[in-house]
Amino acid sequence: MRILTATVFSLCLAWPAMAAAPDPDDACASGYAALDAGDGETAAGLLEQCLSENEQTPEAEVHTYAALASAYLAGEHYPEALSAFNMAFAIADTQHAEIADPTLWRNRGIARLQLGQLDGALSDLQHAAGEMPDDVLTYLNMGFAYQQMERPADAVVSYDAIVRLEPDWMGAWLNRSSALLDAGMTGAAVADARRAVEMEPENGSSLNMLCWTLIQDGRADTALPLCEEAAAIEPDTGAIIHSQATALEAVGRLDEALPLYQRAHQLSPDDPQITADFERTRHP
Repeated sequence: MRILTATVFSLCLAWPAMAAAPDPDDACASGYAALDAGDGETAAGLLEQCLSENEQTPEAEVHTYAALASAYLAGEHYPEALSAFNMAFAIADTQHAEIADPTLWRNRGIARLQLGQLDGALSDLQHAAGEMPDDVLTYLNMGFAYQQMERPADAVVSYDAIVRLEPDWMGAWLNRSSALLDAGMTGAAVADARRAVEMEPENGSSLNMLCWTLIQDGRADTALPLCEEAAAIEPDTGAIIHSQATALEAVGRLDEALPLYQRAHQLSPDDPQITADFERTRHP
């Protein structure tokens, strides 16, 4: 299983741009302005200050906690993001305030997914998909969740939605290729990977996916030049070096594969598949 993480979609909630510069003494306005400008670190500090210094209506407090959570999420501070999202939902529940923006469900799902809370993440993402049936980021993260839960058929369905919504985005085809491969539909996986390469022929990720799917399809001779091309583009990506090593081993060139298995493990020591192949081949 190779779960891709390619995305060009913002994780933050969309906030209206301010018509004028905020009052520098107003932490709330300044925090929202920083978030709108994409400065999550500054926004988080200002929004924490806003919450500590101001009495707000329940609806406003929910909104501010949601903004704070999004600032943390943008900065990849996932525990802090989840805590702030949970606070927003708790206030809404206890104070009967409305959750008007369904992206809160999606973004909390993303935070949960990053923290390995797969069941909770999937529940949030499914809720978001019900309210935002055309939201690519929701389907992307649902696909990631399903793959981690070893539910490849469901992941394929999620990525199908992205292919429908964003057919010109290479990542849509790459992610569906990965899920199709997990589902044992190797021919379809090769076709999707080939489509990604046609779209971006000099992209290391697309070349690597086509290389990997061809290896799984028993066509290592065809795969090897693609693996080598991908490695030339991204020589420091563990998954790409591992694919090249796998292709070399499959065509009977194990002596050349061994140092590449070691290199892949050095680059991605936490990848279980790379580690397994390194351990398997380190004492041939």
